[in-house]
Amino acid sequence: MKTVLVVEDERTYARLTANWLIKNGINAHYVLSINSAKEFLSREKVDLVLSDFRLPEGTSVELLEWMQDNGFRIPFLIMTGYGDIEGAVKAIKNGADDYLTKPVQSEKVLYIINGFLTEMEEATENRQTYYRGKSPVIVKTQEYIRIVAPADSLAILIRGGSGTGKEYAARQIHALSKRAKAPFVAVDCGSLPKDLAASELFGYVKGAFTGATENKSGLFAAANHGTLFLDEVGNLGLDTQQLLLRCLQEKKYRPVGAKEEVMSDIRLLAATNEDLEKAIAEGRFREDLFHRLNEFPIYMPSLAECPDDIMPLAGFFLNLANRELGRDVKGFDSEAQRIFRKYLWPGNLRELRGVIRRATLLAKDEWITANELSIRVDGNPIDSNVLNDERTERETIVKVLDITGNNKRQAAKKLGISRSTLYEKIKKYHIE
Repeated sequence: MKTVLVVEDERTYARLTANWLIKNGINAHYVLSINSAKEFLSREKVDLVLSDFRLPEGTSVELLEWMQDNGFRIPFLIMTGYGDIEGAVKAIKNGADDYLTKPVQSEKVLYIINGFLTEMEEATENRQTYYRGKSPVIVKTQEYIRIVAPADSLAILIRGGSGTGKEYAARQIHALSKRAKAPFVAVDCGSLPKDLAASELFGYVKGAFTGATENKSGLFAAANHGTLFLDEVGNLGLDTQQLLLRCLQEKKYRPVGAKEEVMSDIRLLAATNEDLEKAIAEGRFREDLFHRLNEFPIYMPSLAECPDDIMPLAGFFLNLANRELGRDVKGFDSEAQRIFRKYLWPGNLRELRGVIRRATLLAKDEWITANELSIRVDGNPIDSNVLNDERTERETIVKVLDITGNNKRQAAKKLGISRSTLYEKIKKYHIE
């Protein structure tokens, strides 16, 4: 059931509106002031805010601005009398979604509210969901993410070990930013050949080099008005680093072989598990680029640093796996939980998610047991990837192909491998 927060300083009208929403199948709560609304939003999940225009501490615009600054991306509707319509219209220009004239208890208004709630539900289904940590170190990290996300002008460098969720954090920053509706483009700089990195990032024109038979836009163009995430940025060559630095400083770039420059409107997020300070000392990374990227550093802790989050994260990834794989596994038995808590998780979040996806697929009943886990508690992974154990690999592939109706693209996505790798394994195991 969706939750609506009613913000109205007149208690009788607030209660009337909340009760009307409840009678129409919507979970509703009311508060009487902007400060109370902030407190409620900070501790409870809310899907839509329905606010009076005039409130004791000011207007609803002040609440709206606070929500925008703190990463709340939910519909905001204003209730107003005829005398405040002009102010409500101005509020819409500041980001409010609509205004409703009092009294709001009507079929038309209910239709509008349900329309916004439906849109939010559809958007949520197509958007990455995010886990809220409990361990102090991850709580601090998430607070930094929430604070910096709206600060569009700051470059962010996300640091942490392999599998700690650096791209996950980057996507969360994007989702909480003013660019959330624009593209998010992720680039693994380690996979870019050093001699082709510039053309991949900035594009090229026909004839720029052998094989350039037509103009091609680069990743900067693909991310225009949105967010560009450069993972493992330390792998870029020095020449490409120089081009990247100039682009960030000048907000424009020149495609390879082009005469004219192209304006760039992106937010850059970068990540690395490398010691960039050491790379600077060794002459492999530009110090000026490092300082440009490191305006706001964020550290992603290892799973071992967040023991209180292991089982909640396991439940979070289980829910995702159930949706992705079409299963309905309820949870983990006591022995599986003991193993989860004792295991060292050298592969961090990536390993945890892979173990759970595999176990979810192999579970024979409603509960995951130790038999479905690909890890043991001596600290040594048996199978930290979804597909490494030849004994179960064929069974896993067959099961996923069956779930997806033999759709290779979907199956590869669910298995976390490329289509070419899937075809190789199908051939290897004579599945078709």
